[in-house]
Amino acid sequence: MHDPNYIKITTGLFIMLNPFVLIPVFLGLTGDMDKSQKMKVAFTCSIAVFVIMMISVFGGHHVLSFFGITINDFRIAGGLLIFLMAISMSRAKEHENVMRYSDKEHKEAQGKDSNIAVVPLAIPLMAGPAAISVSIIDAEMCNVFSSRLILVAIIAGLSAVLWVAMALAEQIGRFLGHTGQQVLTRVMGLILLALSIEFLVVGIRGAFHIAAS
Repeated sequence: MHDPNYIKITTGLFIMLNPFVLIPVFLGLTGDMDKSQKMKVAFTCSIAVFVIMMISVFGGHHVLSFFGITINDFRIAGGLLIFLMAISMSRAKEHENVMRYSDKEHKEAQGKDSNIAVVPLAIPLMAGPAAISVSIIDAEMCNVFSSRLILVAIIAGLSAVLWVAMALAEQIGRFLGHTGQQVLTRVMGLILLALSIEFLVVGIRGAFHIAAS
């Protein structure tokens, strides 16, 4: 069995968690807060993302087994989900969709005084269905203790990146600008599209017992 490609795993998870693409959403949801409140939201959100991903890594396989779903079936389903998201991102529509969703959530958060760090920021905007799918598939590839430990470290590191990105959201947003965010979204979408195709190919080969040429 080949060792997992940790660079590919890190890249896929980084794109799925959208640390920079979602900066305008974070700024919109925390617009009426002072700096200390924003930092608290950023910290809580990054912790929530880490916890959600850990549940996926260590509990996802048991959920699949309970429903009788094989990892190859899940690779195909996850690949399709990620493919659709990648198409949207490569056309720079992901950011627009998220912003429309966040405006609605912002109004609800103001009315209900809810904790926006967990919902909607952590889930579903960051650690959403696609990110959870990727983490479960990655956990299946990292099925020995040492590789699973590296996967946990990768997710912990990305959670820290999320915190830094949200803490410096205003500065990063000004630096990238609208055009920069659109370009970044398209590039990430293309990379994610390639990863989704790989998930689909590996899943189909495994499901139908097709040997790799």
